[in-house]
Amino acid sequence: MSHSQFTNALKKVIAPLPGSTPRAVVYKLTVKQKFEGISIVDFFLAAVPRSEAQLWKDKVNSGNLTVNSKTVSESYLVKAGDVTQHSTEPKIEPDVNAKIGWVYEDDALLVIDKPSPLPMHASGRFSRNTLINILTLAFPEKELKLLHRIDANTTGLILIAKGKEVANNIRIQFESKQINKQYIALVEGIVVQDIINTSSSIGNEVLVGGARKIDKTGKEATTIIEVIERRTTENQTLLRITPLTGRTNQIRLHLAELGYPIVGDHGHKDQNYFKDNPFTYPTDSLFLHAFQLKLKHPVSQEPITFTAQLPKKFNYELSV
Repeated sequence: MSHSQFTNALKKVIAPLPGSTPRAVVYKLTVKQKFEGISIVDFFLAAVPRSEAQLWKDKVNSGNLTVNSKTVSESYLVKAGDVTQHSTEPKIEPDVNAKIGWVYEDDALLVIDKPSPLPMHASGRFSRNTLINILTLAFPEKELKLLHRIDANTTGLILIAKGKEVANNIRIQFESKQINKQYIALVEGIVVQDIINTSSSIGNEVLVGGARKIDKTGKEATTIIEVIERRTTENQTLLRITPLTGRTNQIRLHLAELGYPIVGDHGHKDQNYFKDNPFTYPTDSLFLHAFQLKLKHPVSQEPITFTAQLPKKFNYELSV
């Protein structure tokens, strides 16, 4: 498929956006061990921060909230493994940037340049306005499988496999750290050291708004940070980032912890932000770009490198 064919197929499903018409969203949520023994209402208050008890009481009493496909009462105490389900009122999803860029394609791989804001898959407020849903609508004949994730507000490279065999090959490369990932970030403040190697564990707990936090009891995360350009007039530094692990929000958390939050990353600069705002920012505010991926081609096993041009907002011409 050529660049023009990709673009034309995409245009047919993004004007208007899939989520621009009202539709109810069905949510399924499995109860984890740590929640066993609390009421169904208290479970959802814990699972959905910023929600109110009356919402869940109304859903339970109307039969809109079921457990293991059966209606329950407000006094029902959840058990580990219970599968809950409820639906929303028909609603329109928030707008996204669906101008997905074509980078490379062959019989095994599709590589795209993801814009911002655009969530990768269904989560929270987004069900239809997501990368994978848009690609599935545009190319229903292709068996596309996401291999990794970047945040909704992060731009840049995404590898997508065609079929299970290719997906398994690439996942093994990710898990064995054979794939080299490089990001470009513009941060607040002047980074003095030319190179920083930082390791801070990241917790598994999903916080209010969907964020994570640095946690000594969490999973180890290591990031290499290199200075590209110091912009003293703007009090900003352009960085090349190499994450040696792939933890959720790793780059954003590590830079914020060092005192250099990414420009436009409101929630990691101000810890109170996510208490009143969702994790996905409504605009292309975040200066973080997945610039380069190096791996072995899943079929030929030859080394292959993909790059995604740095967005104009970075105001920098980056040589490969």
